[in-house]
Amino acid sequence: MGLLRTVLLPVAVFLALVPVLAGAGSLQAAETGSITVSVSGLSNENAGCIIALFNEKKGFPAKTARAARTLTIPSGVTSARFDAVPYGTYALTIFHDRNGNGRLDANFLGMPKEGVGTSNNPRTSFGPPSFNDASFLLDAPEKAIRVNMRYL
Repeated sequence: MGLLRTVLLPVAVFLALVPVLAGAGSLQAAETGSITVSVSGLSNENAGCIIALFNEKKGFPAKTARAARTLTIPSGVTSARFDAVPYGTYALTIFHDRNGNGRLDANFLGMPKEGVGTSNNPRTSFGPPSFNDASFLLDAPEKAIRVNMRYL
């Protein structure tokens, strides 16, 4: 019984504490920031916009259901803010939902009938911009993005 108390009990306690001690330095909260989006070039302010924040290229730019987050801003409002966004690489897409149906309307060729815009405002000759062209890095507490709307 003496051997159990003097050797084995302290070893058992130490082994039980190793996982707790090893993880003590990794209990920090994930770093997050805010993304403020300003929209310019709206043809009119009689309809709201839908802003989608993507953290991967899958679904970008038109499939807002695949976005990490979405915001709907009412008519007359030209800015929005995503709060508590984990640091990382993102791309934004915006469309001017002029008929209020909650989706981007397109013609039979797939060309948008409503105003569209993406972060970085990349110029494209044919087709939508890629995620890489529109991506930006959130690595600070605040990030401001200005998106210029385009009407095709």
